Amino acid sequence: MALLIYAFRDNNGRWHGDADVPLLNPAEEPGLGQLTYHPVPGTPEMTSPFAGQTLTVLYGVVDLETGPVTYQLDTGGRFPASWHVHALLAAPRGAALAHQDLPDAREQTPCLETAFTENNSRYVLTGIRCDNGQLAVEVTVSGHQGEVRAELCGAVSDKDLQPLSRLLDAASRALTAHTASAAVPSPRTGAPWTPEDSARLAARFRQERDFGVLSAEFGRPRSSVFDELKRQQLVCAPYPQRSTVPQQETAPTTSPILKERRLIHRNSHARWSNEDDQQLSQRCAEGATSAELSEEFGRSQQAIEARLLKIDATGPAADEARLSIL
Repeated sequence: MALLIYAFRDNNGRWHGDADVPLLNPAEEPGLGQLTYHPVPGTPEMTSPFAGQTLTVLYGVVDLETGPVTYQLDTGGRFPASWHVHALLAAPRGAALAHQDLPDAREQTPCLETAFTENNSRYVLTGIRCDNGQLAVEVTVSGHQGEVRAELCGAVSDKDLQPLSRLLDAASRALTAHTASAAVPSPRTGAPWTPEDSARLAARFRQERDFGVLSAEFGRPRSSVFDELKRQQLVCAPYPQRSTVPQQETAPTTSPILKERRLIHRNSHARWSNEDDQQLSQRCAEGATSAELSEEFGRSQQAIEARLLKIDATGPAADEARLSIL
């Protein structure tokens, strides 16, 4: 592994980077040098708060990610910097507030400093304790060549950090969900249904019965969605076609699967009435078991237990139902 500049001290005596990172060889001492930071004229780095400063740098063989730039030391030698150090040096001051513009920000060593790389972007966060007890926090996002893509700065209380992190996470999830819902799949008219799409359609049909929604979601005509559901025996009625001729009402049909279920439990998938709930609650309170209630009400024991929990019934059968979900 190569020698890296892993920390530096500015003209105000503040250390930046990873000054406490251990060297890979504990017997070695860190190198100490001077670096006068002169960014290339005309680049965003010219507005860096460290531009023109003579910095004291630490370098050595450390387990840190190597940045894209090599720096020439005034004291001799050329060394690459860690990504963290490079991002700190190259970050220009943009529209976000500088630390000195925040309320009572002190010029001292940051009490909070962390960084990581993800998806070719470097994320750096530093926090400095203000006189009023708040943290002056600055977040910088830079590209793989050190160019700053985003910057955020502000003063927060310690107790607000975790709620803010949850807020940012919730915002990210909301944006991701919105983007996914807004995406319209390309039409797949005539394309065969894959086993994955068929399984997903069956699952969605249990939640969404609007054929227009399913058609848009799967990028297929309504008739194709209906035919696939019919093939899976999830629907039986003929697909409704627009017609100006009045149609006679037909009695609803029962799917083969439901007929089979009702041979075992006569009221399978039937709605619970208020009278059913009252009678179920009363029989449970009287001490009837789940098996007895299943026989009386013509439903599976799982359906009985689920209903007992829903109506908050009391009795041995309800207690067993509550224990079964622990």
